[in-house]
Amino acid sequence: MSDAIRSLSVQFSSRDSVVSRTQAANGETGRRVSALSEHLLGLTNADLFEDDEDTNTLIDEDDEDANFDSVYVPNDMRCLALIAHNNMKGAMKDFVDAHKNLLSKFRLTGTNTTMTMLKSVLGEDNPNVFYGPTCSSGPLGGDAQVCAQLVLEDIGGIFFFMDPLAAHPHEADIQSLVRLANVHNVMLVTNPCTAHSMIEMLRLALENGRKDLFPSFFLTLESPSVAAYQAAQKQVLLEKSGVEGKPSDKLRIEQLESQLETLTSKLGAFLKL
Repeated sequence: MSDAIRSLSVQFSSRDSVVSRTQAANGETGRRVSALSEHLLGLTNADLFEDDEDTNTLIDEDDEDANFDSVYVPNDMRCLALIAHNNMKGAMKDFVDAHKNLLSKFRLTGTNTTMTMLKSVLGEDNPNVFYGPTCSSGPLGGDAQVCAQLVLEDIGGIFFFMDPLAAHPHEADIQSLVRLANVHNVMLVTNPCTAHSMIEMLRLALENGRKDLFPSFFLTLESPSVAAYQAAQKQVLLEKSGVEGKPSDKLRIEQLESQLETLTSKLGAFLKL
């Protein structure tokens, strides 16, 4: 469609990120998400907006991922990690293609194949894109390396497109990554639908300086269960060790009873001789 039959309008609101929308002057059915996002979600705009009276709104790939100025620069924040299992790599590529501008506002890290794809889409030598460490492939320890970055406080969020239908030789590493992300209360996104929603929240947070919307990129957090765990561990330590490392009365009694039982058994064996 030519510029002669289009006009471009940009709408701003405090609740939404900047969105550039092309109005169709000839009344043809409009697009509310790009073709890339349609493919990522497995839905069409007709599925999403069939009952919407405003059918004249067009959104192309550039409009959906309109560039904007971020309050924060990448080095202000901890890394954003992107990981995808083999059967999910196509979905991850669609996601990156659809949100190149926003993702380039972060320092990016991830496992080897995903990082290779990122660099092919965003440009390996692009001075406007900041890359963190490139980890190994998942089965070769990549997920464990991301875990290490996380506990060393350099991961703020993880987009991990997980394949729920395939067995993985490094399942223990995957579960460790998910568990540690939850222990440290780090943003964790594990499927395309959640990613599609979360990306708009990140745009809003970056554009408006809303640290409260993605605090794990700036602060060290923890699960609410950590305090309960630490209290339970402290109680165990007190019960087993007593005050200042001296054996508690209960532990001392248990030790004496055990010694008495041993001596009784030996005495019985001696008397039978």
